[in-house]
Amino acid sequence: MTSPIESWDGLDARALLMLERLDRDLFRNRLNQTNANDALFGGQVLSQALTAAVETVEDAGAAPGAERGVHSLHGYFLRAGRAHLPVIYQVDRTRDGGRFSTRRVIAIQGGEPIFHMECGFHAREEGFDHQSPLPAGVPGPRSLQSLQELAVSMADHLPDWVRSRWSSARPIEVKPVDPESFLRREGAAPERAIWMRLPSGEGAGPAEQAALLAYLSDYWLAGTAALPHTLPMPSPDLFMASLDHAMWFHRPARVEEWLLFACESPSAQAGRGLSRALIYAADGRLVASTAQEALLRPRRAS
Repeated sequence: MTSPIESWDGLDARALLMLERLDRDLFRNRLNQTNANDALFGGQVLSQALTAAVETVEDAGAAPGAERGVHSLHGYFLRAGRAHLPVIYQVDRTRDGGRFSTRRVIAIQGGEPIFHMECGFHAREEGFDHQSPLPAGVPGPRSLQSLQELAVSMADHLPDWVRSRWSSARPIEVKPVDPESFLRREGAAPERAIWMRLPSGEGAGPAEQAALLAYLSDYWLAGTAALPHTLPMPSPDLFMASLDHAMWFHRPARVEEWLLFACESPSAQAGRGLSRALIYAADGRLVASTAQEALLRPRRAS
């Protein structure tokens, strides 16, 4: 039986944002990305849902000069997505005010919701300005090795499946600030810093950049909560699944340029772990903040 979903090349993240408009506020995706649990990658659903919402804001007739960019999103992952099925995105135009718009998006597969999200849009205006500074002492990306390079330089210390995974082509370029942390056993601090970028984001406009940043924000975040308790690669002995995801967009970002994700986990308890990150451009601008709670369960031996 022919799959109704097109094959993705595994590299072009912008292609994942392509949606087919079925009706005024109804969209369908064309491409799927699976995660390590053989379910849809949460960042894909997050970014596609935001793309669907943006389509309804852009055609809502904002006055010239009052174009609205996303300022925050809050989503809940309800069911694991299935890689062989397309996702339908249904948008509710909750409100269009003088400078703000609000949208609710429901992602549906097989007639059941797998994700829902509230997101807000704001016409740019002047106001107070401050930010948390870039963490001191963090080396820039040029002085660090990528995962592919680390798979070679740390080959003698990495499990075969990790070395293979790090060596494979991927849409995101990743440079951990402290690669030795991947070798530490239980007791590590629940924090890490990672530089990431999406080369395929080059040429994307502001709305696409925001959706791609949301896509990036779901990589490597949830595992921060597992660092004190298991191997941080993540361990094959640990099952992780996103429960919810929130994000605030502070300043314009370019995802094809290096971005620092300064991650920490303030708590893990009752089978859940909370992780959050401040996201910085290489010039020190704080471009976004994000937080995610994930299910953290030891895998049962079969």
